[in-house]
Amino acid sequence: MKLVTNSSLLLGICLSTSVAQAQNEPEEIIVAANRIEQSTSTVMAAITVIDRESILASSAQNLAELLAGVPGMQFSPAGGQGAQTSLFLRGTESDHTLIMIDGVQMTTGTGPAGRLEFIPLDQIERIEIVRGPRSSVYGSEAIGGVLNIITKPQVTEDFSGKVKLMLGTENSNDTNLGLQGRVGNTALSLNASHRETDGINFSNRGSSDDDGYENDSLSLSFLHQFNDRASLSSSYSTFDAASDYDDGTVNTDSQQFATTLTAALSDNWEMSLIADKFQEDSVDAGAFGTTTSRSENRKLSWQNIYTASPNNIFSFGIDHQEQELRYSTFGALQTSTSRDNDGVYGVYIHDNESMDFTFSLRNDDNERFGNHSTGSVAIGHDFTDTTRAWLSYGTAFKAPNLIDLYVDFPAFSFFANPNLQPETSDSVELSLQTQAWGAKWQFNLFRNDIDDLISIDSTFTTLANVQKARINGLEATLGTSIAGWKMDAALTLLDHENRSTGIDLLRRPEQTLAVNVAREIGALDLAVNLQLQSDHLDIDPISFGNSRVAGYGTVNLIAGYKINDAMSLRLRIGNVFDKDYQVVDGFNTYGRTAQLSINYLF
Repeated sequence: MKLVTNSSLLLGICLSTSVAQAQNEPEEIIVAANRIEQSTSTVMAAITVIDRESILASSAQNLAELLAGVPGMQFSPAGGQGAQTSLFLRGTESDHTLIMIDGVQMTTGTGPAGRLEFIPLDQIERIEIVRGPRSSVYGSEAIGGVLNIITKPQVTEDFSGKVKLMLGTENSNDTNLGLQGRVGNTALSLNASHRETDGINFSNRGSSDDDGYENDSLSLSFLHQFNDRASLSSSYSTFDAASDYDDGTVNTDSQQFATTLTAALSDNWEMSLIADKFQEDSVDAGAFGTTTSRSENRKLSWQNIYTASPNNIFSFGIDHQEQELRYSTFGALQTSTSRDNDGVYGVYIHDNESMDFTFSLRNDDNERFGNHSTGSVAIGHDFTDTTRAWLSYGTAFKAPNLIDLYVDFPAFSFFANPNLQPETSDSVELSLQTQAWGAKWQFNLFRNDIDDLISIDSTFTTLANVQKARINGLEATLGTSIAGWKMDAALTLLDHENRSTGIDLLRRPEQTLAVNVAREIGALDLAVNLQLQSDHLDIDPISFGNSRVAGYGTVNLIAGYKINDAMSLRLRIGNVFDKDYQVVDGFNTYGRTAQLSINYLF
């Protein structure tokens, strides 16, 4: 095998890893979990990559709907479109996944990870998911893994564009315009979209009217290649979303900006300087008053790749991050607003015919809790051209959020704890990837022990690092073709426990299965996808005691028709059998839906 590095794809720090490729298939090159570009066969981590064609073919209405079939990914939406949606990657907490847009970390100071429900699919060119710890490269939050959303297209033509119009049930509509082109050594792109829907009634406890959703989004990207050794790129994306819920409305304005200067200092040494910023403003007007917040993350990074030989690569760098939160609500008193973090990391990758080895180490110096070190090691071997196995061990951490550190609620006799320590994890994983019986198989077996989880302490007046959890899991995927039909299946099995209470973790089903069957027949393409999920523990919305949410299964039908090279139609019928089910106790989900879209390329 051969490691591949190239500074041009470091722009934006697109993060991914991949399973072994099928024999005779072209090798995919991706910017890996190690913050360098690698061939997929050299990366030892579980990954799923979704390209633009797959996003369009899915006709999904939101990010959670698109990613529901990915192994290890479980979502809990508290209602319809625009509802707050939690992601539990491999059973970890909803803020244990590092979420990025074009390499910009989407971290809010109020606790939840980036608002996945508001990120518009129309802007997304590619999604890369890494499952497993990545703090040894990226720092805080990557206990469950990393989700990187890429909006920048690969611009290859002098000028091109696209238009999409969609109409659907619940009075839904979507309009999208994309333009891109090149002028000499400079590439530019623009994407703008508007989506709105009357929605559904999120729950039956409040007002009985439907809860609508509206989103305006824009993304811009710029790349200039000075010469073969130096380039400059910038990306900007924003969305302005308004989402109703029973007896309230949330307005969220999010902006992400990154600029990168990349240079080859020698034939063996590439360097990148990156500046990025994430800002989110939120106004939540509910029955109990209005809550306003502004979260800001500013980051400067210095990244390097040194190729000692084709089989020995070093990646190293420094990150300086500043986080700030301004929060206001009834009964709240904020004692401080910001903190800084300096991180230094290094990765060594050795790859040869007999054994592959990857080692990474990082130290973070945080203004609040001091130094914290994380590391990972992975060893792999190719037994044949189509069979590969690897074993990995990694540590990770999640820093306390700013609201838990700094915001008191004296009116309710509840106070922040500025002495909170990071939540930490130790994870081990064994993976086998092979081809047999005309199919591609992958099995990932893992255990994740999480300590120092932050929860309410025994006095019920503050927070402390008082809980721990264990998550055992198996992910199995299958890809094959039968009689012209392409089939992909993903099974996730979890065995999890809050080891402080002895009960299951909330909202994590122990079994999930996703099956997608698709076929092209001339200008027509058809797909059927099935989603199955077992029951899970939850919280009763009235008594606040433990409850149980039943398992369910849904079927979606998708059909596309290519009118000509420029124009196509797509029809999606969701929840074909109009299944009545819940994911979060007390909150409704969609019955049968339909969306028809027309796409035009020019």
